[in-house]
Amino acid sequence: MECVSSRCSILFTQAPCTMRMRSLGFLSLLVAFVAMGTAPAPAGPSSTADINPADGPPPTTASQSAGLVQQMFFLNKMRPDVERVGLIWKKGAANQEKMIERANRAVAAIQGKLYVGYVEDKSGVAEQFRVLTRKHDVQAIWVIENDGIVNASAPRKYLIKNTIKKGIPLVAPSRDWVDAGAPVAIAKSGGAIQILLNEQAAKATALKVPEKYQSNTELIASAN
Repeated sequence: MECVSSRCSILFTQAPCTMRMRSLGFLSLLVAFVAMGTAPAPAGPSSTADINPADGPPPTTASQSAGLVQQMFFLNKMRPDVERVGLIWKKGAANQEKMIERANRAVAAIQGKLYVGYVEDKSGVAEQFRVLTRKHDVQAIWVIENDGIVNASAPRKYLIKNTIKKGIPLVAPSRDWVDAGAPVAIAKSGGAIQILLNEQAAKATALKVPEKYQSNTELIASAN
């Protein structure tokens, strides 16, 4: 019994020593870490969150706002003269107010101005196209999503035909538009940006992909 008691006493009296040694070891590591010059990141949002890199596209992310920025980035690379962009969109679409704010920032990033034409039905697409091109003299038409109205067969065909006729780019929301004759859509494939280009329509609207982005470009022939 005395032996057990003695052994227990030894274990108890050694524990504080072990803890002190571990504490000293941790403090030594902490001192060494601070000595290397590591500092915490500053608090608050970054003021450069919406600024594009000068020589490359913004990094791909899962957010929709990044997609809008990337679309305008590549439009600017293919047609640097575009300053006025007309967006045609179904009135009352989900998250529309926030999306318009993001679209505004994307266009502002290329030193441009955004004009929005809201439509309530298919017949409104042609009317808004005329307002945007005649009153605001936009240099590109932008469709940011397949909203069930603008991407319907007749409105889509109208926009493709008339943007090509006027020689202004149509930035489409998906590949099926390019298959149907739209000049370009900017897509994400496996986390990478892909330029889907209808070569004939791109030529008609003066879109030219810079050499450094040609490896990210897929040429698509019109289905009709």
